[in-house]
Amino acid sequence: MKKIVSYYLKTLGLSSLTFGLFLGIYSFVMYGEMVMALFTAAIALLYGFMMYGIFAFPLQMMLQKKTRTFSVMYLLIYSGIAFIAVFLFLVIGDPASIAWTLQSYIYYMLCIAAAVIYWFWDSLILYKRTVSGVSSKPEN
Repeated sequence: MKKIVSYYLKTLGLSSLTFGLFLGIYSFVMYGEMVMALFTAAIALLYGFMMYGIFAFPLQMMLQKKTRTFSVMYLLIYSGIAFIAVFLFLVIGDPASIAWTLQSYIYYMLCIAAAVIYWFWDSLILYKRTVSGVSSKPEN
């Protein structure tokens, strides 16, 4: 059981780190300031860890009852959850911005990036887990 939890935590950590790096690089490309990019990366890493931990982590544990690596269905499910999580995060910060949020390309970029990043790491780590023979099913 401890080994399975470690795989989930690896997915959570690597996804958060990748999300932070993605947004940090995006910020550097858009604004050209390294300090702003590093700050953005750090904030995005924390945001990713919270949102992945609240929304994707429990979903991942439910989906892993039937192990499928690089499943398009899992990507669609993660995408749906990402749209809800990012929307809630943006709207909680500024409730009057609902219309702006839905019209902003950044909202859609964040949602798709968050879903693809988590799906990628989930599938890759799940693949390594199935190759190594670690099962999420209890042994009798």
